Amino acid sequence: MPTTVATTDSVPRSILRRVVIASGLGTLLEYFDYASYSYLATTIAVVFFPPEDRVVALMSTFAVFALSFLVRPLGAFVWGSLGDKIGRKSILATTIILMSGATFLIGFIPSYATIGVAAPILLLLLRVTQSFSASGEYAGAGTFVAEYAPAAKRGLLTSVVPIAAAAGFLVASLMATVLYASTSPEFMQEWGWRIPFLIAGPLGIVGLWLRMRLEDTPQFRRALELEKKQLKTAADQLPATNRWSETRKSLPSMFKALLVMSLNAGAYYLLLSYTPSFLIEEAGMSEATATLVVTIGLVAHIIFIPLAARLSDRIGRKRTLMISSIAFIVLSYPIMTLLSFGGVVLASAVLIVSLMFFAMNDAVFPSFFTELFGTRSRYLGFALPFNVGAMLFGGVAPLIGTWLIATTGNPSSPAFFLMGIGVLSLVGLLMSAETARKALADEQAEVSKAPVATV
Repeated sequence: MPTTVATTDSVPRSILRRVVIASGLGTLLEYFDYASYSYLATTIAVVFFPPEDRVVALMSTFAVFALSFLVRPLGAFVWGSLGDKIGRKSILATTIILMSGATFLIGFIPSYATIGVAAPILLLLLRVTQSFSASGEYAGAGTFVAEYAPAAKRGLLTSVVPIAAAAGFLVASLMATVLYASTSPEFMQEWGWRIPFLIAGPLGIVGLWLRMRLEDTPQFRRALELEKKQLKTAADQLPATNRWSETRKSLPSMFKALLVMSLNAGAYYLLLSYTPSFLIEEAGMSEATATLVVTIGLVAHIIFIPLAARLSDRIGRKRTLMISSIAFIVLSYPIMTLLSFGGVVLASAVLIVSLMFFAMNDAVFPSFFTELFGTRSRYLGFALPFNVGAMLFGGVAPLIGTWLIATTGNPSSPAFFLMGIGVLSLVGLLMSAETARKALADEQAEVSKAPVATV
Protein backbone atom coordinates (compact mmCIF):
# COMPACT_ATOMS: atom_id res chain seq x y z
CA MET A 1 0.00 0.00 0.00
CA PRO A 2 1.53 3.39 -0.91
CA THR A 3 2.29 5.63 2.02
CA THR A 4 3.08 8.96 0.41
CA VAL A 5 1.24 12.01 1.64
CA ALA A 6 1.04 15.71 0.88
CA THR A 7 -0.97 16.90 3.88
CA THR A 8 1.56 19.58 4.76
CA ASP A 9 -0.01 21.85 2.14
CA SER A 10 -2.75 22.61 4.68
CA VAL A 11 -0.43 23.79 7.50
CA PRO A 12 -1.44 27.33 8.60
CA ARG A 13 1.01 30.07 7.65
CA SER A 14 1.40 31.18 11.28
CA ILE A 15 2.65 27.72 12.29
CA LEU A 16 4.87 27.48 9.22
CA ARG A 17 6.40 30.85 10.13
CA ARG A 18 7.19 29.69 13.68
CA VAL A 19 8.71 26.46 12.32
CA VAL A 20 10.99 28.40 9.99
CA ILE A 21 12.15 30.83 12.71
CA ALA A 22 12.72 28.16 15.38
CA SER A 23 14.62 25.93 12.96
CA GLY A 24 16.74 28.74 11.58
CA LEU A 25 17.89 30.14 14.92
CA GLY A 26 19.65 26.95 16.01
CA THR A 27 21.43 26.70 12.67
CA LEU A 28 22.49 30.34 12.93
CA LEU A 29 23.97 29.68 16.37
CA GLU A 30 25.86 26.59 15.15
CA TYR A 31 27.49 28.37 12.23
CA PHE A 32 28.11 31.55 14.19
CA ASP A 33 30.37 29.48 16.44
CA TYR A 34 32.19 27.72 13.57
CA ALA A 35 32.72 31.01 11.76
CA SER A 36 33.88 32.86 14.87
CA TYR A 37 36.52 30.22 15.46
CA SER A 38 37.77 30.47 11.88
CA TYR A 39 37.64 34.27 11.59
CA LEU A 40 39.52 34.61 14.88
CA ALA A 41 41.96 31.80 14.02
CA THR A 42 45.02 34.04 13.84
CA THR A 43 44.27 35.33 17.37
CA ILE A 44 43.25 31.93 18.77
CA ALA A 45 46.54 30.51 17.46
CA VAL A 46 48.44 33.00 19.64
CA VAL A 47 46.21 32.48 22.69
CA PHE A 48 46.16 28.66 22.77
CA PHE A 49 49.46 27.55 21.22
CA PRO A 50 53.16 28.39 21.64
CA PRO A 51 53.75 31.50 19.50
CA GLU A 52 57.26 30.65 18.31
CA ASP A 53 56.22 29.43 14.84
CA ARG A 54 53.23 31.27 13.34
CA VAL A 55 52.53 28.66 10.65
CA VAL A 56 52.63 25.77 13.15
CA ALA A 57 50.37 27.64 15.57
CA LEU A 58 47.87 28.40 12.79
CA MET A 59 47.91 24.80 11.55
CA SER A 60 47.42 23.60 15.15
CA THR A 61 44.38 25.86 15.44
CA PHE A 62 42.88 24.41 12.26
CA ALA A 63 43.84 20.90 13.43
CA VAL A 64 41.66 21.38 16.54
CA PHE A 65 38.92 22.58 14.19
CA ALA A 66 39.36 19.43 12.08
CA LEU A 67 39.64 16.99 15.02
CA SER A 68 36.33 18.16 16.46
CA PHE A 69 34.67 16.89 13.28
CA LEU A 70 35.71 13.29 14.03
CA VAL A 71 32.72 12.89 16.38
CA ARG A 72 30.25 14.21 13.81
CA PRO A 73 29.36 10.78 12.33
CA LEU A 74 28.82 9.34 15.83
CA GLY A 75 26.62 12.28 16.77
CA ALA A 76 24.74 11.95 13.48
CA PHE A 77 24.02 8.29 14.16
CA VAL A 78 22.87 8.97 17.73
CA TRP A 79 20.72 12.02 17.02
CA GLY A 80 19.47 10.76 13.65
CA SER A 81 18.38 7.40 15.08
CA LEU A 82 16.68 9.05 18.05
CA GLY A 83 15.06 11.65 15.81
CA ASP A 84 13.50 8.93 13.66
CA LYS A 85 12.41 7.02 16.77
CA ILE A 86 11.14 9.59 19.28
CA GLY A 87 10.64 12.68 17.13
CA ARG A 88 12.36 15.67 15.58
CA LYS A 89 11.28 18.24 18.19
CA SER A 90 12.83 16.53 21.23
CA ILE A 91 16.21 16.12 19.54
CA LEU A 92 16.31 19.69 18.26
CA ALA A 93 15.55 21.00 21.77
CA THR A 94 18.34 18.85 23.25
CA THR A 95 21.00 19.64 20.68
CA ILE A 96 20.57 23.41 20.82
CA ILE A 97 21.07 23.58 24.59
CA LEU A 98 24.11 21.26 24.53
CA MET A 99 25.64 23.13 21.61
CA SER A 100 25.15 26.60 23.07
CA GLY A 101 26.41 25.47 26.48
CA ALA A 102 29.68 24.08 25.09
CA THR A 103 30.18 27.18 22.95
CA PHE A 104 29.55 29.45 25.94
CA LEU A 105 32.17 27.65 28.05
CA ILE A 106 34.87 28.08 25.37
CA GLY A 107 34.78 31.80 26.20
CA PHE A 108 36.07 31.08 29.71
CA ILE A 109 39.13 28.96 28.87
CA PRO A 110 42.41 30.49 30.16
CA SER A 111 45.23 31.06 27.67
CA TYR A 112 48.29 28.87 26.98
CA ALA A 113 50.42 31.44 28.81
CA THR A 114 48.27 30.94 31.93
CA ILE A 115 47.71 27.16 32.15
CA GLY A 116 50.02 25.74 29.47
CA VAL A 117 49.06 22.65 27.50
CA ALA A 118 45.76 22.35 29.42
CA ALA A 119 44.43 25.31 27.37
CA PRO A 120 44.43 23.59 23.95
CA ILE A 121 43.20 20.35 25.58
CA LEU A 122 40.19 22.14 27.11
CA LEU A 123 39.58 23.86 23.78
CA LEU A 124 39.58 20.53 21.97
CA LEU A 125 37.25 18.87 24.52
CA LEU A 126 34.69 21.65 24.29
CA ARG A 127 34.96 21.76 20.50
CA VAL A 128 34.29 18.01 20.43
CA THR A 129 31.26 18.42 22.74
CA GLN A 130 29.95 21.25 20.62
CA SER A 131 30.51 19.29 17.42
CA PHE A 132 28.78 16.17 18.78
CA SER A 133 25.65 18.12 19.67
CA ALA A 134 25.75 20.18 16.46
CA SER A 135 25.80 16.99 14.36
CA GLY A 136 22.05 16.65 14.82
CA GLU A 137 21.24 20.33 14.37
CA TYR A 138 21.43 21.10 10.64
CA ALA A 139 19.87 17.82 9.49
CA GLY A 140 17.18 18.06 12.14
CA ALA A 141 16.30 21.63 11.20
CA GLY A 142 16.19 20.77 7.49
CA THR A 143 14.02 17.72 8.14
CA PHE A 144 11.71 19.64 10.46
CA VAL A 145 11.03 22.39 7.90
CA ALA A 146 10.72 19.95 4.97
CA GLU A 147 8.08 17.87 6.76
CA TYR A 148 5.97 20.98 7.36
CA ALA A 149 6.54 22.63 3.95
CA PRO A 150 4.20 22.34 0.92
CA ALA A 151 5.84 20.22 -1.78
CA ALA A 152 5.82 22.98 -4.40
CA LYS A 153 7.70 25.36 -2.06
CA ARG A 154 9.89 22.86 -0.22
CA GLY A 155 13.09 24.09 -1.83
CA LEU A 156 12.39 27.71 -0.93
CA LEU A 157 11.29 27.02 2.65
CA THR A 158 14.07 24.58 3.52
CA SER A 159 16.55 27.17 2.26
CA VAL A 160 15.99 28.96 5.58
CA VAL A 161 18.52 26.50 7.01
CA PRO A 162 21.41 27.49 4.70
CA ILE A 163 20.29 31.12 4.97
CA ALA A 164 20.58 30.86 8.76
CA ALA A 165 23.98 29.18 8.40
CA ALA A 166 25.19 32.00 6.13
CA ALA A 167 23.71 34.54 8.54
CA GLY A 168 25.72 32.91 11.33
CA PHE A 169 28.86 33.40 9.25
CA LEU A 170 27.81 36.97 8.45
CA VAL A 171 27.21 37.95 12.08
CA ALA A 172 30.53 36.38 13.05
CA SER A 173 32.30 38.15 10.20
CA LEU A 174 30.78 41.51 11.14
CA MET A 175 31.75 41.01 14.76
CA ALA A 176 35.30 39.99 13.87
CA THR A 177 35.62 42.97 11.50
CA VAL A 178 34.47 45.42 14.18
CA LEU A 179 36.66 43.85 16.88
CA TYR A 180 39.80 43.83 14.76
CA ALA A 181 39.19 47.36 13.46
CA SER A 182 38.33 48.97 16.80
CA THR A 183 40.54 47.21 19.37
CA SER A 184 44.22 46.52 19.89
CA PRO A 185 45.91 43.13 19.33
CA GLU A 186 46.50 42.93 23.08
CA PHE A 187 42.79 43.36 23.86
CA MET A 188 41.86 40.78 21.20
CA GLN A 189 44.22 38.22 22.70
CA GLU A 190 43.02 38.87 26.24
CA TRP A 191 39.23 39.41 25.94
CA GLY A 192 38.12 40.28 22.42
CA TRP A 193 38.16 36.74 21.01
CA ARG A 194 35.92 35.56 23.90
CA ILE A 195 32.97 37.84 23.10
CA PRO A 196 31.42 35.81 20.22
CA PHE A 197 31.51 32.59 22.27
CA LEU A 198 29.89 34.18 25.33
CA ILE A 199 26.97 35.38 23.20
CA ALA A 200 26.02 31.73 22.49
CA GLY A 201 24.57 31.21 25.99
CA PRO A 202 21.57 33.57 25.80
CA LEU A 203 20.99 32.73 22.12
CA GLY A 204 20.68 29.05 23.03
CA ILE A 205 18.04 29.77 25.67
CA VAL A 206 15.97 31.78 23.18
CA GLY A 207 16.25 28.99 20.60
CA LEU A 208 15.17 26.36 23.14
CA TRP A 209 12.11 28.41 24.09
CA LEU A 210 11.07 28.77 20.46
CA ARG A 211 11.44 25.07 19.73
CA MET A 212 9.54 23.92 22.80
CA ARG A 213 6.49 25.86 21.59
CA LEU A 214 6.15 23.71 18.44
CA GLU A 215 4.51 20.35 17.80
CA ASP A 216 6.39 17.59 16.04
CA THR A 217 5.97 17.47 12.26
CA PRO A 218 2.74 16.19 10.63
CA GLN A 219 4.81 13.71 8.62
CA PHE A 220 6.44 12.18 11.70
CA ARG A 221 3.16 12.02 13.62
CA ARG A 222 1.60 10.21 10.66
CA ALA A 223 4.44 7.67 10.56
CA LEU A 224 4.14 7.14 14.31
CA GLU A 225 0.43 6.42 13.99
CA LEU A 226 1.15 3.92 11.22
CA GLU A 227 3.70 2.21 13.44
CA LYS A 228 1.19 1.95 16.30
CA LYS A 229 -1.32 0.29 13.97
CA GLN A 230 1.30 -2.22 12.88
CA LEU A 231 2.12 -2.93 16.52
CA LYS A 232 -1.46 -3.98 17.18
CA THR A 233 -1.22 -6.77 14.61
CA ALA A 234 2.41 -7.89 15.06
CA ALA A 235 5.07 -8.64 17.66
CA ASP A 236 6.39 -5.81 19.84
CA GLN A 237 9.71 -5.83 18.01
CA LEU A 238 8.16 -5.01 14.63
CA PRO A 239 8.79 -1.25 14.74
CA ALA A 240 12.48 -1.74 15.60
CA THR A 241 12.77 -4.31 12.81
CA ASN A 242 11.11 -1.91 10.42
CA ARG A 243 13.48 0.89 11.39
CA TRP A 244 16.54 -1.28 10.70
CA SER A 245 15.02 -2.41 7.41
CA GLU A 246 14.39 1.22 6.48
CA THR A 247 18.00 2.10 7.29
CA ARG A 248 19.33 -0.70 5.07
CA LYS A 249 17.08 0.37 2.22
CA SER A 250 18.32 3.95 2.66
CA LEU A 251 22.04 3.14 2.32
CA PRO A 252 22.25 3.67 -1.49
CA SER A 253 20.61 7.09 -1.11
CA MET A 254 22.97 7.92 1.76
CA PHE A 255 25.96 7.15 -0.47
CA LYS A 256 24.68 9.45 -3.22
CA ALA A 257 23.98 12.16 -0.65
CA LEU A 258 27.54 11.82 0.71
CA LEU A 259 29.02 12.41 -2.75
CA VAL A 260 26.85 15.49 -3.24
CA MET A 261 27.76 16.65 0.26
CA SER A 262 31.49 16.61 -0.54
CA LEU A 263 31.21 19.83 -2.54
CA ASN A 264 28.99 21.56 -0.01
CA ALA A 265 31.19 20.75 2.97
CA GLY A 266 34.53 21.38 1.31
CA ALA A 267 33.58 24.57 -0.50
CA TYR A 268 31.72 25.95 2.52
CA TYR A 269 34.67 25.74 4.86
CA LEU A 270 37.27 26.66 2.25
CA LEU A 271 35.42 29.68 0.86
CA LEU A 272 33.86 30.98 4.07
CA SER A 273 36.09 29.75 6.91
CA TYR A 274 39.53 29.66 5.32
CA THR A 275 39.35 32.72 3.05
CA PRO A 276 40.14 35.31 5.79
CA SER A 277 43.30 33.41 6.80
CA PHE A 278 44.18 32.94 3.11
CA LEU A 279 43.85 36.66 2.39
CA ILE A 280 45.88 37.56 5.48
CA GLU A 281 48.70 35.09 4.82
CA GLU A 282 48.84 35.01 1.01
CA ALA A 283 47.50 38.39 -0.10
CA GLY A 284 48.97 40.45 2.76
CA MET A 285 45.63 41.86 3.94
CA SER A 286 45.00 43.03 7.48
CA GLU A 287 42.61 41.03 9.67
CA ALA A 288 39.96 43.75 9.43
CA THR A 289 40.18 44.00 5.62
CA ALA A 290 40.11 40.22 5.13
CA THR A 291 37.00 39.78 7.26
CA LEU A 292 35.40 42.75 5.45
CA VAL A 293 35.81 40.92 2.12
CA VAL A 294 34.09 37.83 3.53
CA THR A 295 31.34 39.99 5.03
CA ILE A 296 30.61 41.47 1.59
CA GLY A 297 30.58 37.99 0.07
CA LEU A 298 28.22 36.67 2.74
CA VAL A 299 25.68 39.43 2.14
CA ALA A 300 25.62 38.42 -1.52
CA HIS A 301 25.40 34.73 -0.60
CA ILE A 302 22.35 35.28 1.60
CA ILE A 303 20.66 37.03 -1.34
CA PHE A 304 21.59 34.22 -3.74
CA ILE A 305 20.30 31.36 -1.54
CA PRO A 306 16.52 31.90 -1.82
CA LEU A 307 16.90 32.67 -5.53
CA ALA A 308 18.74 29.40 -6.13
CA ALA A 309 16.26 27.50 -3.96
CA ARG A 310 13.31 28.89 -5.88
CA LEU A 311 15.08 28.02 -9.13
CA SER A 312 15.31 24.40 -7.94
CA ASP A 313 11.55 24.39 -7.27
CA ARG A 314 11.09 25.31 -10.92
CA ILE A 315 13.79 23.45 -12.88
CA GLY A 316 14.56 20.67 -10.40
CA ARG A 317 17.13 19.89 -7.68
CA LYS A 318 19.40 17.76 -9.85
CA ARG A 319 19.85 20.28 -12.65
CA THR A 320 20.54 23.15 -10.23
CA LEU A 321 23.07 21.09 -8.24
CA MET A 322 24.85 19.97 -11.43
CA ILE A 323 25.40 23.57 -12.56
CA SER A 324 27.18 24.21 -9.26
CA SER A 325 29.39 21.11 -9.53
CA ILE A 326 30.50 21.87 -13.10
CA ALA A 327 31.23 25.50 -12.20
CA PHE A 328 33.62 24.47 -9.43
CA ILE A 329 35.40 21.96 -11.65
CA VAL A 330 36.01 24.64 -14.28
CA LEU A 331 36.44 27.84 -12.23
CA SER A 332 38.22 26.87 -9.00
CA TYR A 333 41.78 27.52 -10.19
CA PRO A 334 41.03 30.98 -11.63
CA ILE A 335 39.12 31.82 -8.43
CA MET A 336 42.01 30.97 -6.09
CA THR A 337 44.54 32.68 -8.38
CA LEU A 338 42.57 35.93 -8.44
CA LEU A 339 42.00 35.82 -4.67
CA SER A 340 45.76 35.59 -4.10
CA PHE A 341 46.25 38.94 -5.92
CA GLY A 342 44.51 40.70 -3.01
CA GLY A 343 42.72 44.04 -3.10
CA VAL A 344 39.31 44.58 -1.54
CA VAL A 345 37.41 45.17 -4.80
CA LEU A 346 38.92 42.25 -6.72
CA ALA A 347 38.76 39.80 -3.81
CA SER A 348 35.15 40.76 -3.04
CA ALA A 349 34.09 40.40 -6.68
CA VAL A 350 35.77 36.99 -7.02
CA LEU A 351 34.24 35.74 -3.78
CA ILE A 352 30.77 36.94 -4.82
CA VAL A 353 31.01 35.03 -8.12
CA SER A 354 32.22 31.93 -6.26
CA LEU A 355 29.34 32.13 -3.79
CA MET A 356 26.80 32.63 -6.58
CA PHE A 357 27.66 29.18 -7.93
CA PHE A 358 28.05 27.74 -4.45
CA ALA A 359 24.54 28.94 -3.53
CA MET A 360 23.19 26.62 -6.23
CA ASN A 361 24.47 23.74 -4.09
CA ASP A 362 24.03 25.20 -0.63
CA ALA A 363 20.43 26.34 -1.12
CA VAL A 364 19.25 23.10 -2.70
CA PHE A 365 20.81 20.17 -0.88
CA PRO A 366 18.53 20.37 2.25
CA SER A 367 15.40 19.78 0.16
CA PHE A 368 17.23 17.27 -2.06
CA PHE A 369 18.40 15.24 0.96
CA THR A 370 15.00 15.17 2.66
CA GLU A 371 13.35 14.03 -0.57
CA LEU A 372 15.77 11.10 -0.92
CA PHE A 373 14.41 9.32 2.19
CA GLY A 374 11.23 7.99 3.77
CA THR A 375 9.97 9.49 7.02
CA ARG A 376 11.17 6.54 9.13
CA SER A 377 14.79 7.05 8.05
CA ARG A 378 14.81 10.70 6.94
CA TYR A 379 16.55 12.26 9.95
CA LEU A 380 19.30 9.62 9.98
CA GLY A 381 19.46 9.56 6.18
CA PHE A 382 20.10 13.31 6.12
CA ALA A 383 22.31 13.50 9.22
CA LEU A 384 24.76 10.68 8.47
CA PRO A 385 25.99 11.71 4.98
CA PHE A 386 25.82 15.38 6.00
CA ASN A 387 28.12 14.84 8.99
CA VAL A 388 30.39 12.23 7.42
CA GLY A 389 30.81 14.68 4.55
CA ALA A 390 31.52 17.50 7.02
CA MET A 391 34.20 15.35 8.66
CA LEU A 392 35.83 14.08 5.45
CA PHE A 393 35.65 17.26 3.38
CA GLY A 394 34.65 20.21 5.60
CA GLY A 395 36.59 20.18 8.84
CA VAL A 396 39.85 19.44 7.03
CA ALA A 397 39.37 22.05 4.28
CA PRO A 398 41.23 24.92 6.01
CA LEU A 399 43.99 22.51 7.08
CA ILE A 400 44.30 21.09 3.54
CA GLY A 401 44.36 24.58 2.07
CA THR A 402 47.17 25.64 4.42
CA TRP A 403 49.08 22.38 3.82
CA LEU A 404 48.78 22.56 0.02
CA ILE A 405 50.23 26.05 -0.08
CA ALA A 406 53.01 25.19 2.39
CA THR A 407 53.91 22.04 0.39
CA THR A 408 53.69 23.37 -3.16
CA GLY A 409 54.47 27.03 -2.62
CA ASN A 410 51.57 27.76 -4.98
CA PRO A 411 48.89 30.05 -3.45
CA SER A 412 46.36 28.77 -6.01
CA SER A 413 46.81 25.11 -4.98
CA PRO A 414 43.67 24.92 -2.74
CA ALA A 415 41.80 24.94 -6.07
CA PHE A 416 42.79 21.30 -6.63
CA PHE A 417 40.80 20.35 -3.54
CA LEU A 418 37.75 22.28 -4.82
CA MET A 419 38.01 20.67 -8.25
CA GLY A 420 38.20 17.18 -6.74
CA ILE A 421 35.09 17.58 -4.61
CA GLY A 422 33.30 19.12 -7.59
CA VAL A 423 33.92 15.87 -9.49
CA LEU A 424 32.69 13.74 -6.57
CA SER A 425 29.50 15.78 -6.32
CA LEU A 426 28.84 15.50 -10.04
CA VAL A 427 29.22 11.69 -9.87
CA GLY A 428 26.67 11.53 -7.04
CA LEU A 429 24.21 13.61 -9.04
CA LEU A 430 24.59 11.52 -12.18
CA MET A 431 23.62 8.50 -10.05
CA SER A 432 20.51 10.25 -8.66
CA ALA A 433 16.99 10.83 -9.95
CA GLU A 434 15.07 14.09 -9.81
CA THR A 435 13.22 14.60 -6.51
CA ALA A 436 11.58 18.04 -6.82
CA ARG A 437 7.84 18.68 -6.53
CA LYS A 438 7.08 15.20 -5.15
CA ALA A 439 5.19 14.39 -1.96
CA LEU A 440 7.35 13.04 0.86
CA ALA A 441 7.10 9.29 1.40
CA ASP A 442 6.65 7.56 4.76
CA GLU A 443 8.61 4.46 3.69
CA GLN A 444 11.86 4.23 1.71
CA ALA A 445 10.39 1.79 -0.83
CA GLU A 446 7.82 4.45 -1.79
CA VAL A 447 10.29 7.33 -2.39
CA SER A 448 10.61 6.74 -6.14
CA LYS A 449 6.85 6.23 -6.44
CA ALA A 450 5.89 9.48 -4.72
CA PRO A 451 3.26 11.40 -6.72
CA VAL A 452 4.11 14.81 -8.20
CA ALA A 453 2.52 17.60 -6.17
CA THR A 454 0.08 20.02 -7.73
CA VAL A 455 1.77 23.43 -8.10
